[in-house]
Amino acid sequence: MTVFTQSVPSSVISVWDKLLKTCNNPLGITEEMLEESLKVCPPVEYEGGTFMGRYLVPNICVRYNPEEQPRDKSNDATHVNALVNSFSVSGYSINCAPPIASFDEQSIQSAHIKPQSGFNRHEALDRLVQELYVYDLYSWESKYDEVVARNQSNHHKNPALCQTKEDYLKEVCNAVAGGLVDSSEDAINSFVDKIAADKTAEIRKWIKKSALQNCSVYPNFRTYNSQGKGKNTLQGFFENNKIPKAGIAGRSEEEIKEQGCITYCAGNGDNFSAWGRGVINGTKYGVTTWIFGYAPNRVPDLTAWRYQYKETFENMRETFLDFVEVNANDGDTIDFDESSFCVKFAGFLAQYVKPNPNDLGKPTEEGLVDFDGNPIKFDPDGPCLTTLV
Repeated sequence: MTVFTQSVPSSVISVWDKLLKTCNNPLGITEEMLEESLKVCPPVEYEGGTFMGRYLVPNICVRYNPEEQPRDKSNDATHVNALVNSFSVSGYSINCAPPIASFDEQSIQSAHIKPQSGFNRHEALDRLVQELYVYDLYSWESKYDEVVARNQSNHHKNPALCQTKEDYLKEVCNAVAGGLVDSSEDAINSFVDKIAADKTAEIRKWIKKSALQNCSVYPNFRTYNSQGKGKNTLQGFFENNKIPKAGIAGRSEEEIKEQGCITYCAGNGDNFSAWGRGVINGTKYGVTTWIFGYAPNRVPDLTAWRYQYKETFENMRETFLDFVEVNANDGDTIDFDESSFCVKFAGFLAQYVKPNPNDLGKPTEEGLVDFDGNPIKFDPDGPCLTTLV
């Protein structure tokens, strides 16, 4: 890498400077702090990257692409909270490497940039209403170099959150699917050694082996974060599909009855927590509890996994019904209408998102789906989905 062999056009800097004057800046970041940070935290050299300078850039000129988030499950809510606390207590640290970025080739605005790192940090800044931040700008010789760099750079201080082996596995599989890395064992091994140099040899071995087995699965599989409110979170799914918020927190008895049901998400059909709360709260409030299923981690055969989910759901229902029968009327057999049981299964969150060539490239699954991935509409007054198969 050659430092400053390329420069940012003066016209772009003029646009930034004009916008910066009106940006909210509670962290008090200044040009003087930026210059001092270059002394104590110089830019990193990346293979295939040319450093263009460190700049203050207004948020309105910054586009984070969630599809390029190196993390496996979107932003980490706990880490975002830790960053907010750190900024609130200690302010901006000149000892912390800024996110790396490049000019946004998909934007028609020449002053717009696309960061390769700092996704969690960006959400924390939004919460603080910090409307400008520091970025190290690079130009990349290839998309491959950009992907390698975004993984190597994704380890900031103040506080730090190292990538997991699942994060790296996602990156490898996406790189293979995108044609950046050949699907051969040698190419995958080389790529893993580059991006996961911070991991032990044993962990890198696991990433390599898993990538060879799952490269056809990972790029087409959406996972959901159980925390946060973003697009690929459980709460985000409920909000986007106009389904009542999971659980009962923050709502009165009247509000629960008015919404007409209670909802929970469960990563397996016999999830005792979801079932236990479902039975207790459904009985307490006199409404149906609906359980929504999803695979917490990627699985090679999603349809088979969903039918296994159905089996475990039905087994758990039988367990509760047996309990009712054994403990009712001193052990006498009772007649019970299973359709009136207070816990029912609603369907699955869409997770197979391979572009459908017959539908303008839209994801194969969207919204709520049945066991075979067919779209269905949530009906709080409808039957349990397991009884329709």
